Amino acid sequence: MTEQQARDIYHQGEEAVVAKFMEFDARLKRLEEIIGMNSTNSSKPPSTDNKLTKKKKQSTSSSKKKRGAQAGHKGKNLKIVATPDTTEILLPSTCSCCNGSLKNIDSSKFEKRQLFDLPSVKMQVAEYQAHSIECKECHTLNKAEFPENINATTQYGDKLKSFISYLNAYQMLPYERIAETIEDLTSHKMSTGTIYNFLNTHYESLQKFEVALKESLLKEEVLHSDETGINIRGKLHWIHVASSSVMTYYMLHQKRGREAMDDMNIIPNYNGVLVHDHWTPYNHYSCTHSYCNAHILRELTGITQKESVVWSQDMHTLLTNMNIAVHKAKNSDKSELSQAQMQKFITNYEKIIKSANNYYPPPDKTIKKARGRPKQEKGKNLLDRLSKYQDETLRFLSDFRVPFTNNLAERDLRMIKVKEKISGSFASFKGGEIFCRIRSYISTLKKNNIAVLQGLRDALAGKSYVPVGVGC
Repeated sequence: MTEQQARDIYHQGEEAVVAKFMEFDARLKRLEEIIGMNSTNSSKPPSTDNKLTKKKKQSTSSSKKKRGAQAGHKGKNLKIVATPDTTEILLPSTCSCCNGSLKNIDSSKFEKRQLFDLPSVKMQVAEYQAHSIECKECHTLNKAEFPENINATTQYGDKLKSFISYLNAYQMLPYERIAETIEDLTSHKMSTGTIYNFLNTHYESLQKFEVALKESLLKEEVLHSDETGINIRGKLHWIHVASSSVMTYYMLHQKRGREAMDDMNIIPNYNGVLVHDHWTPYNHYSCTHSYCNAHILRELTGITQKESVVWSQDMHTLLTNMNIAVHKAKNSDKSELSQAQMQKFITNYEKIIKSANNYYPPPDKTIKKARGRPKQEKGKNLLDRLSKYQDETLRFLSDFRVPFTNNLAERDLRMIKVKEKISGSFASFKGGEIFCRIRSYISTLKKNNIAVLQGLRDALAGKSYVPVGVGC
């Protein structure tokens, strides 16, 4: 606002000044609210937090633990192996006392130490020679056949292709850095176009895996879903994930909502429990729903900080205690809480919601909006959701298959943002699809403790891994 504009408002009278002041006050509060948002009180990821301005949570009691590993911690250290790759015999040549020769004298005992190190890395070239032999009887010239996978004068092997797919889809290295890595390790130069061709070969070899994976996910008792934005040539796209404890499926799409979910063709046909963050499009599907309570806890923290109400802290404490009680029961090999304990939790939940409504008087009906519902406080919006979707919020309390949070899907997506930081955006939509399919396969391999590089080589040989068991 310019000085002249301020003077014009002043001359319009007291009502104009008050109105403009209230407008500025609302804008200021909104800005303060945005600045105060971080990963502890909103859905913003931790990567966006300002480490210099973010307030640390005050601990109610100081820890008396010493630094480092605690008592009972199982450490990881090198263990002597029974069959080393090489053995070097070290024998003394002369006596340390009289300087006499010890040659041809057997040792009485020995002490062993083992060195663990990487082998020297170099490009290994295997040559295949298909010889022709003329039959002495009929003079037919018989030529040996090359192995099925040897189909060019010079070509790269599956081990190298798998290593490159691993570097790109799991370690997030861009094409240029992969080429640089290979050259640093082997002194062999490779073009980025060759790297793309390797990745595309893996992508095509995993087509049947993707079909089987989607069919297997539909059989899971509990499924997690989420989505995150990704940049492709300056335009916002979305990577969606549907995952369980043993499987992960990523899909790249131009849309975020129902159109993408329908194209994924998993959630529309799913009949189990779907865990998500209560984003509205998910609720259009007929499966059983469970909401991520980590999101709810963060929202409750934000409401406590901004609105200075008691109910949000009470609800935060109650949900946390519910989660603790469920974990204790699971650790004691129980399949459910006692009816008395569960009823006490539900009664307290409903009591907090009922009393919390006193904080929010009904909206002033004399103020007419052009369209839409009357604006409410964020706390009231969350309160209405907790009341309307009580079963979905507390499903973890009655069904021990269901987790308290949607952390599994969030962890599966978290590395996608790391990829964007390390490698930047995708250069093409096809490149993003290649990344998603290979990443789906690698994530599934790791969830099942399958050696990744071997699994990638198996895929190139037409024997990609698909989990058989049903997880949750």
